Amino acid sequence: MIKNIFSILAIVVLLSAGLYSCKKDAINGDKKDLIQGSYLTLKKNINGNLDFSNQAATVSMAAGSYGSPVKTINIYAATGGATDSATWKLIKSVPYADSVILSVSTAELSKALAPKTIQPGNQYVLQNEVVTTDGRKFSALNTPTNFTSFPAYNFGFSWMATAVCPFSQASSIGNYTVVSDAQWADFSAGDPITVTAGADANTINFLAYPSPAAGGTNRQLWIVKVDPATGAATMANQYIGDYPGAPNAKSAATGFVFSCTGVITLSVDVTYGGSVYAAQKFVLKHN
Repeated sequence: MIKNIFSILAIVVLLSAGLYSCKKDAINGDKKDLIQGSYLTLKKNINGNLDFSNQAATVSMAAGSYGSPVKTINIYAATGGATDSATWKLIKSVPYADSVILSVSTAELSKALAPKTIQPGNQYVLQNEVVTTDGRKFSALNTPTNFTSFPAYNFGFSWMATAVCPFSQASSIGNYTVVSDAQWADFSAGDPITVTAGADANTINFLAYPSPAAGGTNRQLWIVKVDPATGAATMANQYIGDYPGAPNAKSAATGFVFSCTGVITLSVDVTYGGSVYAAQKFVLKHN
């Protein structure tokens, strides 16, 4: 019981500290010298995948607010850290009512990032800034991280847009070249790999680890399933073949198959000799 009481008191203190700030000329911390602040609450992540090949595609979230009345919300593309405002690029300002759906389109993000272009597989950090009816501004810049990271607050200041494009099996099969396998090093940059159609329209197959150069035998096709809307790829943990002295190798993977750019990028967990070697980067480029 005592532990619960202290927990409740701690939450009350944190809430009070998070929603109030001292007046510029106040030094005594009296309640009369505190000004109520404001922050956004995350109601729902609606969509975090952005089809960068479609200028009208959007990422979106539903937000509410807590504290002082909110007039508008400024949405920024944060090209650096959350606290490095010099790297924030304003995307747009959105009027606020009782709650709001915040969305950013491919065209809007592209304009904010120019002259850089959106790259498939990249995650772009979006930052929301609250502007209260009396003109004050609140964001991740002036809100302590011990508040924004506290789950009970459900802060909605920061969100993500992952650049994706729809999957096409017909566009994704064919001859590829290895771009990167520096970590596991079964392949060298420039080595060829052939991707074939899988058992259904959203599956591709190819031979990879264990490579012939690594002495691989009994090689099995990797079976990669792809989300047709986003290109998100998954490979269930499966037997892939035998290495000299380390038979029964297995692999599982996640990543993306970008039909629009001809790039396959996977993070592969390899079970080798009884140990799991996680997150081996494996990248292929369509010829």
